[in-house]
Amino acid sequence: MKTVFAKAPLRMALAGGGTDLEPYWKKYGGVVLNGTIDQYAYCKIEPYECCRRDTHWVFKSVDLGIEEVKDFYSKDFVEYAYSDSPLKLLINTYQYLTHKFIKREPVKITTYVEAPPGSGLGSSSALVVALVSAIGEYYGIPMGEYDIANSAIEVERNICDLPGGKQDQFAAAFGGFNYIECLKDGRTVVNPLRLNYKTQNMMELNTVLYYVGQPRKDSRVIETTAKNLVNNDKVIKATHKIKEACIEYKRSLLTGDFGRISELMNTYWKMKLDTNENVASPELIDTYDYALCNGATAAKISGAGGGGHMVLFTEYEKRHQLITALKKRKQGRVVPFKFVKHGVDVWRQ
Repeated sequence: MKTVFAKAPLRMALAGGGTDLEPYWKKYGGVVLNGTIDQYAYCKIEPYECCRRDTHWVFKSVDLGIEEVKDFYSKDFVEYAYSDSPLKLLINTYQYLTHKFIKREPVKITTYVEAPPGSGLGSSSALVVALVSAIGEYYGIPMGEYDIANSAIEVERNICDLPGGKQDQFAAAFGGFNYIECLKDGRTVVNPLRLNYKTQNMMELNTVLYYVGQPRKDSRVIETTAKNLVNNDKVIKATHKIKEACIEYKRSLLTGDFGRISELMNTYWKMKLDTNENVASPELIDTYDYALCNGATAAKISGAGGGGHMVLFTEYEKRHQLITALKKRKQGRVVPFKFVKHGVDVWRQ
């Protein structure tokens, strides 16, 4: 059996964030818009032999510096029990896929992600998409992009009980700029936006990605927002406006109206603050104010909030001014990036 590799791109959230949370889309339907960037989650899966016994499975995260070894004869592993360990995404993805489709054999699964958890770039979901794709290729499980994304959602949301929406998994599976509809009946429809090269180039020139230096500490930001969407009228109305702004953002992006995009980003920021008081940490507020005073025309959170990355919008003439000013800050860093058009890639070596 040959070694299999997979890599899935991280995404930049552009509009509609929060409408992909189940309490909202199940009642109203949600829409999100994002674009994938040249940062990735990687997975390698290979045959494994240990001490003359082919009974051990190894799960290793390079970036977290953690490794777990599972014995085939351990009760939890042979009965396909799910794990709650720090490597639960790796172990549970393997358990979920293999108990449904194939006879297992010892493997070593090694992963690496180019952004930390809580970064707001969908890193955890990209990791699971890469895992699903690699395991599927290794064992010959036929899956298309929708299958991969839905399997990743099942692992994250239902098996690992991690809160969140469902835009990240579809972004990593499909790649490119996508307008994603979360229908009330539970289906998800991915609409690729085929931007011409001029529009994509201008989006890159007008956008600065900035890591605040304070990743989201826990999942309570997402959980609180989801709870607020059940019966909090103020939060629901704010999310309606986020949805409307996303629809308008799509139109503006397709027509290359970057002035309007800047206005819509500012609308998103204001409405996002109304959905949860913990969305904007002091670091995010300080970064927002600083950016607008130094050349940015708009700024927003990428992800659920609480920390991680911010998307800053500017004009060509002010881009250098903004980046220079950001580099003078003691905390945080500018993150160079390019938008990419491809989703998860998988291959054998």
